[in-house]
Amino acid sequence: MSTIYLRNTYGIEKPAIGLLNIGTEETKGNELVRESYNLLKERSDELNINFVGNVEGRDAFSGKIDAIVTDGFTGNVFLKTTEGVGKLVKRTLLESFTQNLFTKISYVVAKKPIKSLAKAMDYKSYGGALFLGVKKPVVKAHGSSDALLFEYTIMQAEKFVENKAVNKMIEEFEKQQKD
Repeated sequence: MSTIYLRNTYGIEKPAIGLLNIGTEETKGNELVRESYNLLKERSDELNINFVGNVEGRDAFSGKIDAIVTDGFTGNVFLKTTEGVGKLVKRTLLESFTQNLFTKISYVVAKKPIKSLAKAMDYKSYGGALFLGVKKPVVKAHGSSDALLFEYTIMQAEKFVENKAVNKMIEEFEKQQKD
């Protein structure tokens, strides 16, 4: 589903799909993860999935992975940890630039890149979570959403609908069942 979504919405022809795990070895993880790994490995060619194997959380932002597949519980823990790390980095940077006159002057030079980094790490600008595998477009907003996050979630939902992502997934699955 993530391959179909990324191909049709973002134009990524062969998105790299990884399975979130505690290690890259195929023998790692709980039973669900190991079984998922085996299914993805065995059927990736047949389903036209660019499955790159297990990925650890630290590799999620390497630029080598386009989507990570995981169960809902682990995915939620991962996302909330990522949000926390983003807040930590932002807070630490701001604290380090307010320590003394020299660091305050340094901040003037570094302000633009820091703001760019802060924006890239702000989970609110990414909107909600897409539910793939349902018959109608569904986007779930974060439990602690504010007006900005809702704005981005609505924009994300509009793109989801405009790109006919659900219909394209259904068409792709029907096509694969015929083959």
